[in-house]
Amino acid sequence: MRIKSPMLRFLFGHGIIGGGAGIAIGAGLLFFDVAGLATLSMKSEPVWLGPFLLCFSFFASFSALAMGAAVMSFGGDDGDDDGDDTTTRHRLVPAPDLSGEVAEAKLRISK
Repeated sequence: MRIKSPMLRFLFGHGIIGGGAGIAIGAGLLFFDVAGLATLSMKSEPVWLGPFLLCFSFFASFSALAMGAAVMSFGGDDGDDDGDDTTTRHRLVPAPDLSGEVAEAKLRISK
């Protein structure tokens, strides 16, 4: 099955990467028996339930984190384009000089 929407592909890809990282961290915590997690989960009655819940919660959390970070870092048009292949990103206002006038300076960053 191929996802046709570019935005859904974007989110799905980042979600899988984040989920894989979450499962790797959860499995690492169990493998190295951090804080006795593996020992404690082996004493529970369905033995698979504890590790599954740990890894699934890490998968869900890291997937959401990766998708959220991807969306927030997704570049978009902010309307500052003046047509000369440069974009005004910041406005610097220097300290007033001795005459009391404040001049506005533009910082231009090429695309």
